[in-house]
This record gives sequence, C-alpha cells and structure tokens, in this order.
Amino acid sequence: MLAYRLITDIETLEPYRSTWSGILEREHNNNPFIEYEWISTWWATLGAHDNVEIYVVENEGMAIAFFPFIHSVRYGIHHFSFIGQGFATYMEVIAEKRWLEQAIAYLIKEFSQKYKRYLLVFHGLLESKITSQALEKYAIEYQMPYSIFRTVTSYIDFQSISLDEFLKKHRKKFKGLKRREHKLRSLGQVVFQSVKHNHIQDMFTLFTRRWQKKIDKSGFTAKQTRLFYERLAKTNSKVLRVEVDHLQFEGQWIAFTIDLCCRERNFCQAMGHEPDFNLFGPGRIIEKENMLKAHDSGYRYYDLGSGYEPYKFEWYTHIDFTRKFVMSTKGVKERVIRTWMVFRDRLKSLLTNNHQLVKLKRDRLGELRYFVKNASAKNWLKALTSRLQRILAIHILDVYIAEQNQAKELVNFQEITMKDIMTLNERAHYVASFYKGYRLFGENNQVLYRRHDKIAIEEMLDYSYELPENMSFIREYDSQRLADIVADVQREGRAVCTIASWYDGQRRHKLQYAGFHKVAKIHIVKLFKWRKIYQF
Repeated sequence: MLAYRLITDIETLEPYRSTWSGILEREHNNNPFIEYEWISTWWATLGAHDNVEIYVVENEGMAIAFFPFIHSVRYGIHHFSFIGQGFATYMEVIAEKRWLEQAIAYLIKEFSQKYKRYLLVFHGLLESKITSQALEKYAIEYQMPYSIFRTVTSYIDFQSISLDEFLKKHRKKFKGLKRREHKLRSLGQVVFQSVKHNHIQDMFTLFTRRWQKKIDKSGFTAKQTRLFYERLAKTNSKVLRVEVDHLQFEGQWIAFTIDLCCRERNFCQAMGHEPDFNLFGPGRIIEKENMLKAHDSGYRYYDLGSGYEPYKFEWYTHIDFTRKFVMSTKGVKERVIRTWMVFRDRLKSLLTNNHQLVKLKRDRLGELRYFVKNASAKNWLKALTSRLQRILAIHILDVYIAEQNQAKELVNFQEITMKDIMTLNERAHYVASFYKGYRLFGENNQVLYRRHDKIAIEEMLDYSYELPENMSFIREYDSQRLADIVADVQREGRAVCTIASWYDGQRRHKLQYAGFHKVAKIHIVKLFKWRKIYQF
C-alpha cells in the first residue's frame, strides 16, 4: 500500500533528514550529489527560485523513496527533471534496492493519472547503478516512449590496481612531472596541503585568473555558486566532505583542487592553476598529488567525472557511462521535445569531443576577446606585425661579443630570485625566463638584465645556439647601465654575448661603446612554415 507526499519547501523536508540519510547509509551510497547535505544546500542557495518538488513515496506511513524534481510547464506539457542540473554530475532516486522498482512504477502511474501530458528527464544516471535499467524496464513494459543519451565517465579504481603497478603504468608521465616539479622546487619552496573552509575564497580568485583570457561557461565563480560551495564546506556531515587542496610556491597559491568525497569515492569537482606558471605545469602537478592523496586517504575510487576531455583518459583504469533518460506520454509535442533534447546533447557532445574546436572557442576566442577589451595601440601594432611576420619575414641579426676582461669597476648586481619577482607586474614574463634557464640580475628587485650561461636565444624568432663554456648571453638589459652590466658579468671571468637587429643603430652604437665587437651576421628568411637560416 504505497502513497506519496509532496514537499515544496526545505522546512518540510528537514524531518526526513535521518530517513533520507539512513537509506543512503544502508545502500553504501558513494554519490555525493544525492546526500541530504548536498541537496538541501543546493536548494537553499542555487535552487531557491526553482519550483522544487520532492516526492516522498511511503509504505504504511514510512518513507521508502525520495524523488527530487524541478517541476515546470512548457507548451502545455508538465516537465519533471532531477534537481541540480549543471551542478550535479550524478543524480539518483533515493531508495533502497528492494523498493526502487516499486517506487518508480507507483509514482509514474500517479503522474499518468494526474497529468494528461508530461515529460520526465532523469540526468546523471550511472549505468553501473540499477535506476536507469529500472526506468527502461518500466518504459518497455508499459510502452512509454523514451530516449537515452549517454556520456562516458572515467575513474581510477585503486582496489583493482596496486599503487606500484599504477606508478609503473604511468612512469613516463610521473617522470616528466617530477622533472618539472624538481625545476620548480629548485627555484623556491613548494608546498601541497589542505585548505580550511574559511580560506577557500583564494580558490575562486585563482580560478578567475586562470580563466580571465578564456571563455568560461561553468559559472564556477558566480556569486551564488561561491556561496553554495562555502556553505557546503561548512556542513557537518560524517559522509560528505568538501576537500580543497592547494599548491603553494613561496606562500602564494599556484594551483588548487576541490573534491567532493563520499564514503569510498573521491570526486574531483574542479581544478585550476596560476597561468603565470603554465610552463611548470602546476595543474598537472597538483592533479598527480591529489590522486596520490586520495589513495593514501583510503578512497577506492578517484572519479574524473563525465566527459571526453583528453586529460581524463590519461590516468583512468575503468569507465562507466552516465545516462540522461527521457520518458514521456505519447504525443507529437512530447516526441519532438525528446528528439530535440537528444539531438542537442549529441551535437554538444560531438563539438566538445573535438579538442581542437574546444581550444579554438575556449582559448583562442577567449584570448581575442581579452585582447580587444584591454589592448593598447602599441599592442595592436605589435600583434599586427607579428601576424604579418608569420606569413613572410626577413630578419637580419648581428651577434656581438665583449671578450673576457678583468673588470676594474666594483660592480656587483644582486641576483633576483623567483621569490623576489612574485609581486612584480611582469611576473609571467620573468617566470617564463626562470623556466628557460635565465638568471635575473638587478638592484632593489628591479630587473636590469637577463642572463643565460648555456645558450643564446632570440625567442621571437625561435632561434638559438650553444655558447662556449666561458661565455654568457644577455638580453633585455638597461642600455643606460650597459657598461656596468658587462663589468658585472666579466667580473666572473666570462665573455659577454648579445644580439641586436640590423635596424637598431642606437643599440649597436652603445654596444660598440661598451666594448662589444660584431662577430657574425645572421639572416633568417621565413615564408609560412618554411624557414632558412644563413650565417655570415
């Protein structure tokens, strides 16, 4: 003898908290998005203006199932969809297995009696669970029209593979990440650690910086979304935890992860990193650290989420599929809407699976939008010149050397470390210099010149050559202090090398005045991707 009760406000739902959580406890639920704390926090924060209807199916007055829906009416058809769309990757009917099929059959029959035309949209159903099969079985048995769209879901099952086997399987990736991490640690202090909930605002600040030159449709940093995660992090739940970890360099955030952890599953909700440190791969480093932390914390599953993003298939051991199951009454309108939903999702999936297209839309168009919004006239001229030079360019460079000399001047510029440039406006440029092996020198944290002791590089032209052992290459130097800069390098018993363009007469004159002499001329001819280098 089943009956249902309709709940339309959080206060009325609150007395069912223990029953709801008890069902999930007995079923050993590991889906964080259907825990009571997630549902109630979402409803109070993000779903406050939605028409939320939670149907409680009861047996002899005892709640045995919960159906969390949003109810709307469009084109004369009643739409019921799971709550949390766009925020909940997975969703389910909250019920024990022994009651699930009965509860589904009962509630759909009640809808059929109450509504002449309706459409049910169940998103986020994992195929490894039984709910989607129960819905499909009902639709076939009662000849109800339905449509299914599925998306791949990848994850790591640490119970199916030992840590040693996992490390061995991905040894090349771990080795590459270790090199980058070692290079970063050689420049300063690197720390990976958890963040307390009252400090997660830094996470949103970093995410905003990460996406300022990209097109972000996630809404992760929207005001209400921030409030939602802040509230969720503060919930006092034994089974659902929000874990935020960050990677720090010299006390500043350069990467973060936010995970929703429920029993044996660690779901990676979002990641982000500081774009100035792109060359060091902080996003990949913290991803690796986060996986190993999940293993050490005893989680069986490290969930990479739904979707076909390439990075998700670099680490996975298993795949599942997430379904959107759409069921409706018979009718032309319902069939058209179902067909449109599936077509839209398949088209979206086709486009998002094309990584090059995604990069064009997200990265290139995002960079263009940022450039148009912020570029100065000088930036426009530089960009136009750069585009023209990609088609056809002839570059003439002069190589100058100041031989080894016992410098008499008492010049000793300070070597500037990565820690010193963390607050400078041109930090991104200097971080890239450190990654490429440059050493920076200056006074009072003001960079006066960059120096490389192994190779001479003309970065704009992608041209480089190795230097003799006792020679250093300098660039981006302060022309007014050139003599002092040369003396500073020669003080170590080294010769000094630099490059000047043929048309920069003023710079060539200053180089000659500082004791440099021209030793070579380089011509670089470029037509599209073809390039020829002549050295005289």
